[in-house]
Amino acid sequence: MDSETAARIVETALGTELRSVRRPDPGSVADTLVLELADDPGRAICKRGGASVWTGDVIEPLAVDLVGSVTDLPVPELLASGSLANPSDGGPERWALYEFLPGRNPGPEYPGLEPAVRRRLVREAGELLGRLHATGPLAFDRVGGLAREGSALRLCEPEGWHVVDFGPALEALPVPPAGGSGRRPVLAHGDYQPSNLLIDTSGSVTGVLDWGNAHVTRAEYALARAEARFVDVHVRGLEPRERARLRTAFRSGYAREGRLEPEIARRLRTYKLLWIVQSAANYGRIARSARGRRQLWRQCRRLLER
Repeated sequence: MDSETAARIVETALGTELRSVRRPDPGSVADTLVLELADDPGRAICKRGGASVWTGDVIEPLAVDLVGSVTDLPVPELLASGSLANPSDGGPERWALYEFLPGRNPGPEYPGLEPAVRRRLVREAGELLGRLHATGPLAFDRVGGLAREGSALRLCEPEGWHVVDFGPALEALPVPPAGGSGRRPVLAHGDYQPSNLLIDTSGSVTGVLDWGNAHVTRAEYALARAEARFVDVHVRGLEPRERARLRTAFRSGYAREGRLEPEIARRLRTYKLLWIVQSAANYGRIARSARGRRQLWRQCRRLLER
């Protein structure tokens, strides 16, 4: 998205003038800009595109609005959203303007953070995830993807293969598939990791960002994926003892708001293996389309630029 397009969006949606634009350091699949505005709110985030890996639809504005309306999670306020009439590059047409939240993104420096700061971040991240999963209005009767239906979200069958509904995989878990609250379908962020948070200098979480892959899945599966992103994938950057502390902090934070069933550790290990399989399947499906390949290339390029 160029600055002229962003200026038109700002003028139409907010009735103010765009002063300057810059790209955030850690990028996302969506085309994202930080906007400096002439009038209130002073700053805003503009996103274009960001189709869900589960449904191919741009659902982030509706997901953010929903979570912000029924929880006290620190999500940015949705300021406006719409579609471009004539996209210049053939990409996704949908755009959204969000509140600019204070804080820094801890992703690029995560293994090098002060241990006390990192542990507070992880504990609060677990607590926020537990709160999301325990929110009654966000409970569902089945897993699935989320798609737009007018100004609301609807639950639908996800594209491709969904590992948490694969019978042999569920049978490998230590408890029957129907047993335990960890099997309940909940709203999942979809990419809950340090790079999608903002924190202050003490490690307290000030923002949960990038809800473009929100969907509905089993609570323990979502917990396992998140724990893997906050702990297990940093095997080269963190000492084993520190990873154990972080794992304990994440689960204890989650248990403040959510519920951990007996034998959770065994099931989380299995779910993490399933997550690896699911991720490979998702990337393979994305790479089959031209739009998907553009998204993957943009993501890889921004990772290499860090």
